[in-house]
Amino acid sequence: MEQLITTKNLKDKIAQFWQSYYQSQNQIRRIATIYAMTVLILWLVGIVLYRLYYPDISIQEAFYATAVLLLGGYGDLFGSVEFASQPKPSDDMPWWLRFFSLGMTLIGQAFVGVLYALLTDALVTSKFHFFNSRPPIPQRNHLVIIGLNRLGQKVAALLQELNQPLAGIHPTTLDQETLPDMPLIVGNATEALTKANLSHAKSIILVGDDNMENLEIGLMAHAMNPATTLIIRSQDRQFSDNIAPLFPYAQVLCGAALSAEVFACAAFGENVLSLFHLNEQIVMVTEYKIEDGDTLNGLLLSEIASGYSVVPILYQKYQRDNYSLMPWYDVKLDAGDRLIVLATSSSLQRIEWGEMLPRLWQVQIEKALTANAIIYGAEEIVLITGCSSTNARQWMNNLPRVLPIPLYKHQAQRLVRELTKVQVLANVIYIE
Repeated sequence: MEQLITTKNLKDKIAQFWQSYYQSQNQIRRIATIYAMTVLILWLVGIVLYRLYYPDISIQEAFYATAVLLLGGYGDLFGSVEFASQPKPSDDMPWWLRFFSLGMTLIGQAFVGVLYALLTDALVTSKFHFFNSRPPIPQRNHLVIIGLNRLGQKVAALLQELNQPLAGIHPTTLDQETLPDMPLIVGNATEALTKANLSHAKSIILVGDDNMENLEIGLMAHAMNPATTLIIRSQDRQFSDNIAPLFPYAQVLCGAALSAEVFACAAFGENVLSLFHLNEQIVMVTEYKIEDGDTLNGLLLSEIASGYSVVPILYQKYQRDNYSLMPWYDVKLDAGDRLIVLATSSSLQRIEWGEMLPRLWQVQIEKALTANAIIYGAEEIVLITGCSSTNARQWMNNLPRVLPIPLYKHQAQRLVRELTKVQVLANVIYIE
């Protein structure tokens, strides 16, 4: 029983190896492999047959005779020209062995032709790579675009403007003037996935014209790297609505209703829910799920709004059913929270990189008119700036002073208004 299991496992391993090899190699190499195996088998069979039929010859002579036949030397061994009265070496040979020898010669000649084709393919490919000045494929944390049609080229151009590492896959070569700084893999998409370092890729964008092909390649990509962000283009809105619930790990975007900018922004990993045009600019409704280490984690909504130039429109606390529309800007985000904002592509880029706009304003507090104003003023400082209550009370007990916290202009102006309501005199100053 153990021997049967071992044999079965061996067969499975051989089948898996052949399947992986079949998928990874091109057609000429597959044919060359089949021919090489056939020639090797014929070579061994020919040695055995000649050794059995002519026991007087050595194995070495049978070896070289079979090699001569495989290299097209049938006429050398079985030529029709007779010298004097000497018989031909094939006079006593049975017809089936001579026919087998002829078959070896024909198969050997075909194999030589395949070798020539393989060498030609290798030379042309090496020449192409020699003149191809495109950069190499990134190793990790990059984006892969499959289908460099007009939409795919626009998406790639936008991602290059955002300084995102990327690689493209296209069935045919592109002009050197088309995206010259983008690494390019030419060939079938299913075979090119392994060459694109997909296991370490950040996102994969499928913008081909065939809905089913995009879906098929997307499933293969997800199987190879389940952690990658998957964006699939669809030509049909109904197709998108039907497919999206079945693949929650992917974003199925209808290309007829969206633009290249949305595909580029979705590659950052955010969920673009909708978009609209405002003053010749695309504004996207984008959803964020806050995680530890995110650029938004631990920030006040006021800091996010001013620092990244976005408009928070919905906030939902972690593990709570209720949510807030147009939330107060004093809310601080924690891991697990949900936030939806209105943002442009440049805003999403700043959030992705954590590049907040500089804080150029401070608040100067002159005095508190009442004793309660000190307490209430400290509470407003904590609420609006996000500092600790200990620091806020210490600052309010040592007036006049300038708060040592740089703020955004809207934050500083709002803090002054709230302090004025609790009878604390303050004003906004610009940081030189």
